Amino acid sequence: MDLEEVLVALVGGKRLDQTSVDASVMAQLADFGIEATNGVLSLEQQEFLREATIQTKLDESTQAWLRRLDVLTCTESTNTDLLELSRSGDIDGWVRTAEVQTGGRGRRGRQWVSPFGKNIALSIGITIDRPTAELGAISLAVGSQTAAVLDELGIENVSLKWPNDVLIGQRKVGGILIELAAAQRPATLVVGIGINVNDAPGVDVTGSYQATRIVDHVDSCSRNFLVAELINGIHSTIRRFEASGFEAFKESWERRDLLRDRQIVLTGVEPPITGTGIGIDHEGGYLIQTNTGIERAIGGELSLRISTLK
Repeated sequence: MDLEEVLVALVGGKRLDQTSVDASVMAQLADFGIEATNGVLSLEQQEFLREATIQTKLDESTQAWLRRLDVLTCTESTNTDLLELSRSGDIDGWVRTAEVQTGGRGRRGRQWVSPFGKNIALSIGITIDRPTAELGAISLAVGSQTAAVLDELGIENVSLKWPNDVLIGQRKVGGILIELAAAQRPATLVVGIGINVNDAPGVDVTGSYQATRIVDHVDSCSRNFLVAELINGIHSTIRRFEASGFEAFKESWERRDLLRDRQIVLTGVEPPITGTGIGIDHEGGYLIQTNTGIERAIGGELSLRISTLK
């Protein structure tokens, strides 16, 4: 049995004798946090994502828009999947999620690391009729909505780090990756979200600050429920952005701004720029007060690092 065959069997509730699985596959399973107990591989007590369960939790407007929902056992990257599918057809209303990604991506090509069947890797294909110049702020709008979903779970102190990180306090719980599949109006986007639900690395993959998971802050969390709420929220966010632009989200994002009034460093430029975070402008760019004036970060290869956490 290859890796995917083993994973499909485990998701289906089967118990596998360790001796029936090749040693190289066992090593790959260990990388995903799956190990044998008394010589048996089993994931019977784990909640897996189910298409039917997610569908029942979608609101009416989301269901009317949704054309296809794929729940995969294993894929390289849900974002990459939808981008590739967009080359041969329309992906508006196409949602894809997976129990594990073997090549999950974050911003600036970083790897998004997640164990099997523990967290959320979700990608949504959706069109939006706004000028291309405005689309860079969508990650902030989606971040604000994602934070609101976590609020509804009863989690306190959800914050946002420009441009695409969702944190609980000062620990990263999720990230957003928006990719452009087609630039002509209406533009087609792939909106990707990764959320640490039941597991988290010791540090964020950037190595810059600690990570956390949702179950550290609430007694329990159904991944099926959370996926449905994220799909509902992203669909409504894109429609609201389409109608009103980023201005409709600016105030709610600013209330959660982790970097405001902190000493921060803008990297991706030479030399790096150090200053005090003073918030976002009306287009979603981040403003930094330096000794010589105000600098503006607009995304792309730019990123912000907290230079001092207190």
